[in-house]
Amino acid sequence: MSNKHFYERSKFSEFKSNTTYHQLLEMTDDEFVVWARLLRKEVTTQWDERGTPPVIGRDEDGIIEKFKKLKSNPADYWEKDLSGDDESLGIIKNFNKDASVVNQFFPTMLKTKISIGKSADNGLSIYDHFSDPTMEDKFVHIMKRAVKRDSMYSWSRSIVDKKDENPFWNGQGAIDFIKDVHNEKIFNGKYSDLGIWIAKVNTRTISNYGTFNQAFIGSKNLYLKSEQVQQLKDDGFLSDTQLSNIDRIESSWTSEAGTTQTYVYQIRWYEKDSGIFPRILQVFRLSCGQPAVNFPALTAKWIYENYTKHIDGDEPLHIYDSSSGWGGRILGAMSSRKKIHYVGTDPNPDNFLNEEGISRYEYVAKFFNDNCVDNYSDKLTSFFDVTPQGNTYELFQDGSELISNNPDFQKYKGKLDISFTSPPYFNREQYSQDETQSFKAYSEYEDWRDNFLKPTLKTIYEYLKKDRYILWNIADIKIGESTYYPLEQDSIDILNELGCEYKGKLKMLMTRMVGLDPSKSGIKNAVQYDGKAYKFEPIFVFYKP
Repeated sequence: MSNKHFYERSKFSEFKSNTTYHQLLEMTDDEFVVWARLLRKEVTTQWDERGTPPVIGRDEDGIIEKFKKLKSNPADYWEKDLSGDDESLGIIKNFNKDASVVNQFFPTMLKTKISIGKSADNGLSIYDHFSDPTMEDKFVHIMKRAVKRDSMYSWSRSIVDKKDENPFWNGQGAIDFIKDVHNEKIFNGKYSDLGIWIAKVNTRTISNYGTFNQAFIGSKNLYLKSEQVQQLKDDGFLSDTQLSNIDRIESSWTSEAGTTQTYVYQIRWYEKDSGIFPRILQVFRLSCGQPAVNFPALTAKWIYENYTKHIDGDEPLHIYDSSSGWGGRILGAMSSRKKIHYVGTDPNPDNFLNEEGISRYEYVAKFFNDNCVDNYSDKLTSFFDVTPQGNTYELFQDGSELISNNPDFQKYKGKLDISFTSPPYFNREQYSQDETQSFKAYSEYEDWRDNFLKPTLKTIYEYLKKDRYILWNIADIKIGESTYYPLEQDSIDILNELGCEYKGKLKMLMTRMVGLDPSKSGIKNAVQYDGKAYKFEPIFVFYKP
């Protein structure tokens, strides 16, 4: 293969917009707008010209290093579910990041439009926020709120009455603390690189205390009243930089509708030399649209190996992935020490390398085999010839609802040992605007269910051997206040009608997000684990008797 078909490390260090958080606080509003527009332009230029989205990334050696770790990782992340859910088959907790480098082989991931609003028509990608000229003002607004005002506490923390959280605090009250900072009695010696700024806080939202340490959540903050802030400013104890995130010093504000908001003022501290990168990348992912998420390769590896334990023989296990997605599941197959032949299909044209005559999935698999199968004991006999190599694969550029019409695919009928995939959630994730995408071909849910979901599952059932498992990662979706699509139950009903036995569901924990408490947010798929509430993705398990 002549070219590298993956991006490497971002060149953020070369950005003119790569400044410090302290320098942002020193900017006037006009200067900040200029900076935000420059940042947006530099990110877009790197994305368009080098194919590198706003992520850190690794160089080629770093990718290989991470891939090699997958081979030896036992990937046993299953634990018993103690929540009392009779349907639960256990909890999968896998937050291992070694496999995340596979994302670098799929540069359009962050261009995926995610529908999260009132309708599916308003889906936006992270790329849209950077490239769409009509969204420039919105982007500047997001940067001011999420970066300069640090709404996610990425660069600054609040002063709380716990010395372990802010060891420079000597137990004084808010006013004395501000005066001591001004008189250089606190931020000196090893704390000389620290600074403070004042945040206006709605009294209805002060439950977010801005600490990074879970042990201190709920600790009392040092607050100032509006008149105290004004007096400290008038007396010269608070500078313009420290007050740069406050438009007006006020105790309350009443809207035209008569709603009154009351305010207190929070003291936030930060490291003056703290750079904007890489922390701003998390801001992009949480504030500039919802990112597409790859399936964890090690979880896929565990599923392949755990749900084929009952199969005897030395022949390669035939794994079918009806929606190959972003390469996480084929990577799980390649990294398994079991003999595996991965069969995948996906119509997304962005994931096929026309100049190489192969898919990105094949490219990833070959890259893994070429670089990470480094001793003969790891090498297996090819499914097609006797050339020593890693696990084998075959990919198809067909929709899963149509793949059974492909003569080359038909050789797998009755030969599949396990089927595991994460199909499209109807129109929630719009991987491309190509007409082959299922949400394009079948724009109404009932049409999508009957003409995509049913034939996809029918093919899986018919091509699967007896005494084998189907694992199906899907979740219900809700658009707006009232539009609800029951993807979970519809999938169960279809497979039951085909003759499968529904065994229950695995709960794959999702990384906890800043400020989101799944137990209080109305999230359907939430579970208590280790004293904390997590959102989970359900993986439904079916058995073909």
